Amino acid sequence: MKQGRQEAFHALFMAFHKPLCFFAARVVRDGEEAEDIVQEVFLSFWKMERESFPNLKTIKTFLYNSVQNRCLNYLRDLEIRDRNYRNLNREELDEDYFLCQQIRAEVVAELFGAIDELPEKSKEIFKKSYIDGLEDKKIAEELGISLNTIKTQKQRAKSFLRVRLGDLFVYVGMFFPGF
Repeated sequence: MKQGRQEAFHALFMAFHKPLCFFAARVVRDGEEAEDIVQEVFLSFWKMERESFPNLKTIKTFLYNSVQNRCLNYLRDLEIRDRNYRNLNREELDEDYFLCQQIRAEVVAELFGAIDELPEKSKEIFKKSYIDGLEDKKIAEELGISLNTIKTQKQRAKSFLRVRLGDLFVYVGMFFPGF
């Protein structure tokens, strides 16, 4: 094994593959996933510096510990996915919900596209105010400009966005509190 000979690795694989798959399947309760986990462990072992394994016992311990850890990671990830799925309300799972989310994403993209078209100073002030949530006074201090300039630039940004976005402008307040 230390010399990286494929025959030695093959012999190791043949000796431990089935027991490791059985072990993993008992933990994750899914034979195909268990097989994948064991394959990943063997692959990572093959890529490692094997000089740190003085004998077969340390290799066996490494393989079983690695399979156990990957099984636990798999179960943790599965539990998180299941919890997130359960947290969705049933009505959210229908096509209308996904269509609404797609439309919302497109509206947000349009809003940010319009914001990017603002003149540089207006864009900077708009983002600091409505995205970062900074107060006008704080923005004026940061940028070294007057409070009236901040208010004027925000008003210009609103006017530009109202014209640029047309009917979509009504949604700006949904995404930028205080607008």
